[in-house]
Amino acid sequence: MCVCFGTAIKNNHEVSSKHFLTFKNCSNILIKMLSNYLLNQQKILLIKDHLGIESTALKVVTKWLCDGKGPEAVPEPVESLTEQGPYLVARISKLARTKTPRELFQFVQRCKQNGSVQYLFLWATEKNISEKFLVPFLEHQSELIVTLEDERHLTIVVKKSGGSISNKRYQYQLQEGCFSVKELKKTDQSKGISTSLDSSVASIDPASLGTFKIGNLKKEEQEAKEALTLPFEFFKATPEGGRVLYHPDAEDDLDEEDPDDDLLI
Repeated sequence: MCVCFGTAIKNNHEVSSKHFLTFKNCSNILIKMLSNYLLNQQKILLIKDHLGIESTALKVVTKWLCDGKGPEAVPEPVESLTEQGPYLVARISKLARTKTPRELFQFVQRCKQNGSVQYLFLWATEKNISEKFLVPFLEHQSELIVTLEDERHLTIVVKKSGGSISNKRYQYQLQEGCFSVKELKKTDQSKGISTSLDSSVASIDPASLGTFKIGNLKKEEQEAKEALTLPFEFFKATPEGGRVLYHPDAEDDLDEEDPDDDLLI
């Protein structure tokens, strides 16, 4: 499923639908995109939600499983931390209201060791979780981490069995009326950063960086500047050449004899 941008006709007026992405549209985009990347060998999957679509977590995961495993793969919501089904969905911000972090960590560890559990989806909205250490520790326990940064970008971190870690960033794109995903290479990211830096630097007024006004003076300030007489000194030209003047002190030991005469040569 992909989200297409069209033009709706309502009351004989054309209404463009491409100005904003609603949470519903955003969920559909994620369904299409992430189902191709998540259902691999990794068992514990953490979704860090910065979009605020946690209420649709069960629906989104259901679509992922349907696309990857078939319609028979139905996820089970985690409520009591005793569930042992093959596909589990745990809304962390909801569970954290009634369960302690220790209980949540132990549940994740049990699922990791339980052969009957194929996938455990941990959906976490960090702004709704008071314990700041909870999500970082879940990242440590998880094998795949998806960060929904905004409505245009996300990152996927995969911890492979051999010990290596891959970290890739993706961008939503509109192609032929439908959304698709494109992996952002390092060159693309650096170009975006340099472009934003260039635009920000170009918008800076050098005169605004100092505490004194360099230009754009008011009329009264300009008149005061022109009327101000600054101190100066006359420059007196001297002839070429010069001499060294030395005024000896009373303590100076002046000897008119040549010191070389004392040498036994």
